[in-house]
Amino acid sequence: MHPIPLLPLALSACLASVAAHAADAVHTFDIAPGPLADTLIDIGHASGRQVLFIPAEVEGRQAPAVRGDLLPIEAVRRSLQGSGLSVMQTASGAIGVQQAQGTGLTLDATSVNANAGLVAVESDGYLAGASSAGTKTRTALVKVPQSISVVTRAELDDRKSDNLSDALKYTPGFGSQPSSFSRTADDYTLRGFNVGAGTGGILRDGMKLQSNPYDGSVEAYGLERVEVLKGAASVLYGQLSPGGLINTVSKRPTATPLHEIGVEVGNHDRRQYTFDLGGPLDEQGQFSYRLTGLWRDSATQIDHVDDDRRYIAPAFTWRPDDDTALTLLASHQETYTGFSPPMSYGLSSYSHTPGYKIERDQFVGEPGYDHFNNRMDTLGYLFEHRLNEHLSVNHSLRYFQANTDWNYLIPQAVVGSQLLRRYSEREERSTGWTTDSNLDFTFNRGRWQHELLLGVDYYHKTYDSHRHISATLAQLAPPLNLANPVPTGVGVNTAAESGSDLHSRQVGVYLQDQITFDDKWVLLLAGRQDWANSVTTTFATDARATRNDKKATGRVGLVYLADNGLAPYLSYSQSFQPASVSNPAFGNAFAPLEGEQYEAGLRYQPAGRDLMLSAAVYVLDQKNALSLDTLTNTYVQYGKTRSKGLELEAKGNLTDNLELTAGYAYTDSHVLQDQSANNVGKRIEGVPYHSASLWASYRLAALGLERLRIGGGARYTGTTRTTPSAYDGKIPAYTLIDALISYDVDDHWQVQAKAQNLFNKQYLFCNTTCRYGDERSLIGSVTYRW
Repeated sequence: MHPIPLLPLALSACLASVAAHAADAVHTFDIAPGPLADTLIDIGHASGRQVLFIPAEVEGRQAPAVRGDLLPIEAVRRSLQGSGLSVMQTASGAIGVQQAQGTGLTLDATSVNANAGLVAVESDGYLAGASSAGTKTRTALVKVPQSISVVTRAELDDRKSDNLSDALKYTPGFGSQPSSFSRTADDYTLRGFNVGAGTGGILRDGMKLQSNPYDGSVEAYGLERVEVLKGAASVLYGQLSPGGLINTVSKRPTATPLHEIGVEVGNHDRRQYTFDLGGPLDEQGQFSYRLTGLWRDSATQIDHVDDDRRYIAPAFTWRPDDDTALTLLASHQETYTGFSPPMSYGLSSYSHTPGYKIERDQFVGEPGYDHFNNRMDTLGYLFEHRLNEHLSVNHSLRYFQANTDWNYLIPQAVVGSQLLRRYSEREERSTGWTTDSNLDFTFNRGRWQHELLLGVDYYHKTYDSHRHISATLAQLAPPLNLANPVPTGVGVNTAAESGSDLHSRQVGVYLQDQITFDDKWVLLLAGRQDWANSVTTTFATDARATRNDKKATGRVGLVYLADNGLAPYLSYSQSFQPASVSNPAFGNAFAPLEGEQYEAGLRYQPAGRDLMLSAAVYVLDQKNALSLDTLTNTYVQYGKTRSKGLELEAKGNLTDNLELTAGYAYTDSHVLQDQSANNVGKRIEGVPYHSASLWASYRLAALGLERLRIGGGARYTGTTRTTPSAYDGKIPAYTLIDALISYDVDDHWQVQAKAQNLFNKQYLFCNTTCRYGDERSLIGSVTYRW
C-alpha cells in the first residue's frame, strides 16, 4: 500500500499526546460503547499514543466498551471487534487502523494533547494487566517480582460472589473457612499463614481496614477488584503476617454513565436487591459520582441463623484539571446473622468415636440468644496530583469504626445424650485511623529509567472488647439433649469479665526504587523503618501492658522482560508483626514475629493475547513465633514455622467468547521449632498439601447464541490436619462444583442462575477446631442496566 497524503485526499488522523511512559506501558481505559472514531480518539487521549485512522473507513461503525488495564494496541484491537478492520504498528511506533486485507498504512497527522486519568478502574475481562498492590504504583504485573493474583469485577459478576471468601476461592494458595464463618469475619490464609483482619492483612484501597477479626466482613458487591499479594510484604505496608495481604478496591466514580439494578432470589428464602449508579455530574466532567447499595434478607442451612445485610457506599470525585483528582469514599454496613460455633473433631459426625454427634444442619444454640449483629462504617478520601510529567503526590486517609454484639453457645462435650454448652457473650467496638502519603518521582539517565517512591504511613487502632465466656462447669448453660433437641432456654451467665482494651499505633517510612534498564531488566529495591507501640488494659484487673517495637524491613527483586512475552523473576522480602499476647512475667519483651521469603517465578503473556500464565516457587519462614509453656501456662518465644511450595495460575480471555481462571498450589507448611517437642514437624492445621481450581465462562456465539453464556468450575481441597490431640488422622479431601448460566435478553436485561456446590457435597473444614462445609446454594437473578 502506497503512502497516502493527508491534505489532497481530505483525510485526517488522530495523534495523542507524547506519552509520559514507555511505549509498551499498560494504561487504564474506561470508554463506553459508541462511535468507533470517538473511541479511537479517546484511546489516544488516555494512552498518549498516536492512533492513526482514515475517517471514511470508520464512519458509521460502532465500537464496544473498552475498559481495563491494557496495552494501547490491545485497547485499539478491542475497539475494532466486529468492524472488519485490523490494527498494526507503524515503524515510528504509532498504532494504525486499516482494512483487514491491507498490508500497511502511512499517515501524517497533527497532534492533540491529553493526559491519562488518575483514578483506576476495573478490567473488562478476567485479566488485569496492572496492579498497585505490589509496588504502590500502577505497575504492569509482569514487572512485579512477587506473586500477585487479581480478581476483576467481571469475574466477581460471573461467579456472583456473596462475600470476600467466595471472591477468592479460585485463587491458588488461598484458604478460608466455610461461608457460615466467613459471613461474620475475614479470616483467611495465604501460603499457610493467617492473613485475616486480626493480622492487618485485609486492606481497603491500599490502607489497613479492620482492627480485629470480628469487625465484620467486607461486602464483595462494593468492590471493583481484589488484589492478593502473596508472601512477606511489610516493606510497603508495615505490620503483616508472612503470608501477605488482600487489598480490596472500592468501586469508584465513573467518567461515563453507569446504571444497574438487580434482584436475586434463592434457596433458604433468599431475597437480595442491589443497585450501582455512577457517572458525571456536569458536562465538563469535573464532578462524578458512584452510589452502590445492597439489601439482603435470607435464612441459611441452619435454623434460627439468618444472613441479612444492608450496605450503601457513596463516592464522589472532583477533577479540577487533568492532573488532579480528589475522591471521597464512604460506606455503611449492617450485618445480622449468627456466629458459627467451633466444635472439636470428636463432636462431628465424621468422628468414629461412640456417642451422639452434632449433625450437619443442627442448631446447637438457643433461639433468641444466639446472634451476631455488626455495624461497620468508613469515611475517607484519595488525593492525587501530578506536579509535572515526572513528579506526583499521593495522599489518602480513612476513618473506620465497627460495633459488634454477639452471643453464642459453644459446644463443649457430650455426656450421654446431653451436649454441654458454654456461654460466650461479647460486646466490641473498634476504631481505626489510617493515612498514607508519598511522592512518586520518575527520571531517566540514558538507558536507565527510575521510578522513586518516598512515603510515610500511619495507623492508629483501638479495640475495646467486653467478654463473658464460661470457664468452669458451674458456669455452663443448660445442656441440649441431642436425642430430642428442643430449646431449653438460657440461664444467667455468671462468667467473669475477660475482655480488654487495646490502643496501638504504627508509623512507617518507606523508600522504593523501580529501576528499568534497556526496557528489559527491572530491578526493585525497597526499604522501610517501622515504629509500633501498644497499650493493653485488662478489665478484670485493670493491669496495663505496654509494648514498643521497631523494625527495619526490605525487599529486592529482579525481572527480565523477554521479547517473546516471558518474564522470569527472583525476589527476597521481609515481614514483621508485633507479638499479639501480653506476658507480664517476662516484662512483655517479646520481639516481633519476623518473616522472610525467597521466591522465583515466571510469567508469560503471549503477544496479542489477553492471557497470563504464572508460576512461582517459594520458601517462606516465620521466626520468633510464640509457644505456650504448659508447665508455667505462659508464652515463650521459641517457635519457627516454614512454608514452601509451588503455585501455578492461568487467567485471561482465551477468545472473545471464552474466559478462564485456573490455579494449583502445593503448600508444605510445618513447624520447625516449638517449646513442645511433640509439635516439631507437625503440619499446620487446615492447610492442604494440594489444592486446585478451574473456572471457565463461555459465550455460545459459535452456535448463533451469542446472548447465552454458560460457566462452570471445580475447587479441590486436599487432605488436611486438625489438632493432633483431638484427632491424629487426616481430614478427608473434597471437590466442589459450581455452575452458571446467563442470558442477555437485550442490551439492558440479563438473567442468570448460579449454583455453588452443585452436587451438595458434604465436607468438613478443620484447623484447630472444625465446622461443617456449605450446602448447595442456588440463586437466580435479574439485572437491568441502562
